[in-house]
Amino acid sequence: MVEDDPTAGRTPRDVLLESLLGRLREFVASPLTPGSQVLRGLLPPTEIDRGARAVLWDGQDLGTSYALEIPLLDDDGEEIPHDYFIAALRACVARRESLGPPFPDEGFAVPVRDARRHFLRTVDDPPLALADAVYLPLLSLGSANDPVHLSEDGEEEAGEGEWRLLGFMLVDERYARYYVRWTETGAVWGLDFCMRDEAGKVDSRGGTVNMIFPALVSSHDLERFRRPVSDIRCQAVYDLTAWC
Repeated sequence: MVEDDPTAGRTPRDVLLESLLGRLREFVASPLTPGSQVLRGLLPPTEIDRGARAVLWDGQDLGTSYALEIPLLDDDGEEIPHDYFIAALRACVARRESLGPPFPDEGFAVPVRDARRHFLRTVDDPPLALADAVYLPLLSLGSANDPVHLSEDGEEEAGEGEWRLLGFMLVDERYARYYVRWTETGAVWGLDFCMRDEAGKVDSRGGTVNMIFPALVSSHDLERFRRPVSDIRCQAVYDLTAWC
């Protein structure tokens, strides 16, 4: 039996917009910036638009709304990594008054500023916040956390991912701990990942944890990184800060 293609009937632009919406929807209720900017909407491009439009407001007064026109791809036509995209969008929010005069949206009463040029200049090396570094391993490890299917006796049915993400804690500005259960054995482990590099700059490499962690387990190398610490929420803690 041939499985249905989930992208059937969708244009490449549709796929990009769905991915972008998945990235931005958390900011409908949670601030995108340290102030109170939240997402009011994401407008797909029309035939005359040059990019998608992220509509922001303060969450209380619709009169504070404005839109930033942003690209879906980088200069090379490639999809932009999540952390770089969000950081570049934040940079555009901070510089919105210098992005040129606003112009009206064709469908909604919100002023629009063309942020595409500043976005693309920023996206190669965007200013990342510590919160971005914490979020990336959650995004990466959470990729295995599809909805759990339970049997009648309350046990997970076969076919679940290799691990389940159970929780996390930003321990200090240097590293965060992510609690995972390895489904094959049921063991709960704490995985420590770095938040900053050697120079103290916020590090985004925690987004690769979903590749590093299972590779270490399958090669039986994870035990080499066991930390001699006790954590009541897991059976062992592994120091993976050198890998990120």
